Amino acid sequence: MKEQSLFMKTVGKLESAVRWIVVVLLIIMVVDIITAVFFRYVLQNSIFWAEELSRYLMIWAGMLGAGLAMKDDAHIGIDFVVRALPNSIQFIAKVIAKLVVEIFLIVVFIESIDYLKTLSIQRSAALEIPMALPYLSVTAGMVFMAIENILGIIRLFNDENQRRQEINK
Repeated sequence: MKEQSLFMKTVGKLESAVRWIVVVLLIIMVVDIITAVFFRYVLQNSIFWAEELSRYLMIWAGMLGAGLAMKDDAHIGIDFVVRALPNSIQFIAKVIAKLVVEIFLIVVFIESIDYLKTLSIQRSAALEIPMALPYLSVTAGMVFMAIENILGIIRLFNDENQRRQEINK
């Protein structure tokens, strides 16, 4: 039980860190865009790298934010069919759906590693950073979403056990 609580504490710290990273990325992105607009329209001198920076920041914020949405089960889903099923079958359908999502996340993670190898030699146009840095967001996002999805499967089993215990009382 201590191992699970240590694991849950570690995941909780990871979630908190990711939440703060996303907030910081969004703040930097807003400042970048406001500065770029000011330079372009007030000073009549555009910052050539501002748009590229904001694009990469948004990609990182989106990929990390997707993991936070996974934690809260906030991704868009069609669940009216699942809700129409009996409770015992609902549980099975939800677990199968989460397992399919986990397989997808693992496949995308593996493919993203291959892309990172290729993109490490390519540089971005304006910032001249390795293109592996923006694409690393996919790899990081898949890892974080996979962790949250596994925790979602564990929560499903815990909820199902509680439901069955309440029925047996």
